[in-house]
Amino acid sequence: MVTRAGLELGTIADIFSTGANDVIVVRGPRGETLLPSLASVVLSVDLERGEMVVEVPPGLNE
Repeated sequence: MVTRAGLELGTIADIFSTGANDVIVVRGPRGETLLPSLASVVLSVDLERGEMVVEVPPGLNE
């Protein structure tokens, strides 16, 4: 998984439902990141390349 800016976040370790939306658990070199599965966050998914491009919401990784 990478950000729009090309920063490697890691790989999807899990996905769980919160009722409002799913949450994607990403584990990588920066630790664990929880991302909401929203159209404004998940920009693209390429199954053939095994790649997801995301926009991390402001303040999430601070």
